[in-house]
Amino acid sequence: MFNTDNKITQQRVALGSVIVIGVLAFWGGFTRRWMSDDGLIVLRTVRNLEAGNGPVFNVGERVEANTSTLWQYLIYIVRVITGAPLEGIAIWLGLLLSVAALVVGTWATATRLGRGHIVLPAGALVYIAISPARDFFTSGLEWGLSIFYLAMLWLLLLRWGDSNRYSTDWSPYILAFWAGLSWLVRPELALYGGLTGILLLAAHRNWRQWLGIFGAALPVPLAYQIFRMGYYGLLTPHTAVAKSASESAWGSGWNYLVDLVQPYALYLPLIALVAAGMWVVPQKLRSMPTVTYLLIGAGVLHTLYVLRVGGDFMHGRMLLLPLFAILLPFFVLPWRNWITAVASAFCAVWAVAVVLFSSPYEDQDYDQELAVVDERDFWTEITFREEGDAPKTAEDFLPALSMNGYPEAVEKLDAGDAFATRYLENEEPKTFNWWTSKPAEGTTEPPTLYFMNLGMTSMNAPLNVRVLDPIGLATPMAARQPRLEDGRIGHDKFLPIEWWYADSGTDPDDIPAWVDDDKVEAAREALQQPQFQELFASYRDPLTAGRFWENIKFSLTEGRTLTLLADPYDYLR
Repeated sequence: MFNTDNKITQQRVALGSVIVIGVLAFWGGFTRRWMSDDGLIVLRTVRNLEAGNGPVFNVGERVEANTSTLWQYLIYIVRVITGAPLEGIAIWLGLLLSVAALVVGTWATATRLGRGHIVLPAGALVYIAISPARDFFTSGLEWGLSIFYLAMLWLLLLRWGDSNRYSTDWSPYILAFWAGLSWLVRPELALYGGLTGILLLAAHRNWRQWLGIFGAALPVPLAYQIFRMGYYGLLTPHTAVAKSASESAWGSGWNYLVDLVQPYALYLPLIALVAAGMWVVPQKLRSMPTVTYLLIGAGVLHTLYVLRVGGDFMHGRMLLLPLFAILLPFFVLPWRNWITAVASAFCAVWAVAVVLFSSPYEDQDYDQELAVVDERDFWTEITFREEGDAPKTAEDFLPALSMNGYPEAVEKLDAGDAFATRYLENEEPKTFNWWTSKPAEGTTEPPTLYFMNLGMTSMNAPLNVRVLDPIGLATPMAARQPRLEDGRIGHDKFLPIEWWYADSGTDPDDIPAWVDDDKVEAAREALQQPQFQELFASYRDPLTAGRFWENIKFSLTEGRTLTLLADPYDYLR
């Protein structure tokens, strides 16, 4: 047994664990770096910020198409400083934040919970081993920022819980400030920030300290929330409306959990880690065991929330954050006895086996109806790239079958056509193309196109072209549709094509044959109904002080509950 009184040896071993985890995290993320279609959606907003159009997806429409507020601004800041390509910034920023998250989390656990003992890598290896964790180190999405947020929250919680080591104690207020940022990283992270806030208020029962805690935690998120309500007319990011985040789909959520846990036998290292962690015993309210239970409890509640809303369509993605949070206290294990040593060794062996032999989505058929997919592998195959060489730029998506004829269609829109949509040109072999329509005389509507995959279309189009989707991520009319029964999670809304043409500047005589002209006319008439006009005003009217105030009222009333009907004739009866 090692001499646990040798502090130099312990610190060196802790530092060695941090370096090992950092190197593995960097290499794992670097070799699987890629850009997702959803990641490109974020970059469209950054382009508009850069052009002076505001934090919007389409010029003249105040729609918050990104779930993470801070992520788009971080990319924008780096872009302003470096001028580097947006896709490269998103990939590398995500990778570096992910590596920092693993490093900070490992160091915090090793030097706080493991203080006084030799530590052995454990939970960090478990997280890095599963392929979706390494995939979402990059992807252009905010997962790197999100796990970095959780790692820093864990470090600050441990510092606060270890209160006796500090004479000048600013830790409650630093922790409160960081907890307040949770809502701006991702809305569901407010669970972690909120529980942290409750713990701080319970532990510091002094009105002066309470004022300090509120003063540190609330100003930034409260200011942005007022801005969001007045600017966008919503209480939440628009994506929460599109995905009906307040509704339940427990069955889909359970299937999603099984889809992550079963292929890797993820329950095995979790059981080993829980067994090894049983030595943690509650002490006082402000203590390291308390903050450990808080983080694990928040991770469990977060998991239940993911199950309730039905999970996701990307393999593992929505469960990565609660998994990361639950694993943080076990990132390394103190070598106290044979139980912790065996648990750490088991995690290492399991991690190697998973990396080498586990491939749950190998040879998946993407021509059939899809539920949950390995998103990185999906886009690698759909864009006809070599195995392992996933797309990394917007241009890499152009070889996809759906993008055949797309550059030419965008050129026509930029030159004056009013509307573009994809259509099936041939059944055998399956060939897609893009149809464009001429504008109606005197129209003021911008050139518009509709397609489900917003990222690859919007990043391969100029900003003057309005890019919309039928499932609602950037289209408020679609987001307000009722959910389709048994629809694919994340894609279970659909705005019928007649509404697309009705809300565009298309010449009525240049609508393609497969679209019902009479239904388009009915939709145009329906759009004059008060509920549509009020919705349009909330995000299309010029932003004046009066409009800002009306949007705040809308966000607290109809903006929370408005649902639209799919059949335009229902509005004319």
